[in-house]
Amino acid sequence: MLFTFLQLGTPSIEELLPFIIMGVFAAGDILLLKLALVVTKAQKRTRMKWVAGSFAIQFGIIFIISSPLFLLGFMGKFKGEPDAIIPIVILSLFIDINVINVLHQVGLKRSFVILLLTFVPLILIMIELGVTLSHMP
Repeated sequence: MLFTFLQLGTPSIEELLPFIIMGVFAAGDILLLKLALVVTKAQKRTRMKWVAGSFAIQFGIIFIISSPLFLLGFMGKFKGEPDAIIPIVILSLFIDINVINVLHQVGLKRSFVILLLTFVPLILIMIELGVTLSHMP
């Protein structure tokens, strides 16, 4: 799929659709993060610039934690077994709570509330990214 973007010509909508979906989920998650910060009455780093940066940091950390599964999927060794996914998701949840707490200084309870509102779109982006990357030639 990525190979077609490097070719001359215009890619079809079917090739662009996964990237559009990931972009919509990312934009929605940034807005959910902003809403969660307002609901939890966060006092620090609540401007949109910080919210987008916080999303990028969270996404990057979860991507790095999940990268071994992506690599195993590329090699054909990983087919989506839950015994490998569940520890990765739990580790991502734990680290994400702490990243939210450090960046926005809202406390662990409020960080957990923020995480509940924003983690599902992050996971959906990662799933879509994994499916898209696994269908590359």
